[in-house]
Amino acid sequence: STWPWQRRERAAPLHPTLFSTHIVIMAGRAAVVAAVVLVLVAALASLADAQNAAYQYVTCGSAIKLRHVSTSTRLHSHEVKYGSSSGSSGQQSVTGMDDVADSNSLWKILGAYKSQCQVGNRIKCGATIRLQHVNTRCMLHSHDTFFSPLSRNQEVSALGDEEHSDPNDNWIVECSDSFWLRKSTVRIKHAASNKYLHHTGSHVYQRPIAGQREISAVGNTTPLNNWQAEEGMFIKYSREANTNQ
Repeated sequence: STWPWQRRERAAPLHPTLFSTHIVIMAGRAAVVAAVVLVLVAALASLADAQNAAYQYVTCGSAIKLRHVSTSTRLHSHEVKYGSSSGSSGQQSVTGMDDVADSNSLWKILGAYKSQCQVGNRIKCGATIRLQHVNTRCMLHSHDTFFSPLSRNQEVSALGDEEHSDPNDNWIVECSDSFWLRKSTVRIKHAASNKYLHHTGSHVYQRPIAGQREISAVGNTTPLNNWQAEEGMFIKYSREANTNQ
């Protein structure tokens, strides 16, 4: 015989049915967790796609850099004026800049002269806009009475501000989709003269803006007047806020 404290209880054997039931329950839980994870991943992917789609458009109020497709130069301006001799206007010069980080290459998209466009609205292909130089607040401008200094094409300058604007600040966006997409190549046509924003690919300034490229306007369409929206501060298009689009 043994004393009570020396007795050991013998564990009851685990019934095979109970063991298999436990495995089935665990497998069922794992399947539920996996299904929930897949649903969450799909939802996050859908949300990311929606966010990317909202930013694929060029919108009113955005401040963008325009890249000349053939040379990768950015449309640029600064507080340097053209000369007032040899057919130039003496207005603020507009050039092409190879340095992609320069903040003087930012242009804000506004509605046409004496018109408004709602911030966040997509820019339709064929729409008339103005481009305002962010740092100096001057408008991208042209006129058929002045010549660019090097190529002798039509001069492109920067002039005025929001309170001092005129129809020569209007530019038409030509593109092949319904709306201006960031990935799309566009032409920017001066509305009053029907000439396109252009860089010859070869005309480069010396002092005082050595290395910067001449920007002008020409009447014929060529790959040298193709542009694309690149860097910048893009305002998201919201379908809810823009029910007319």
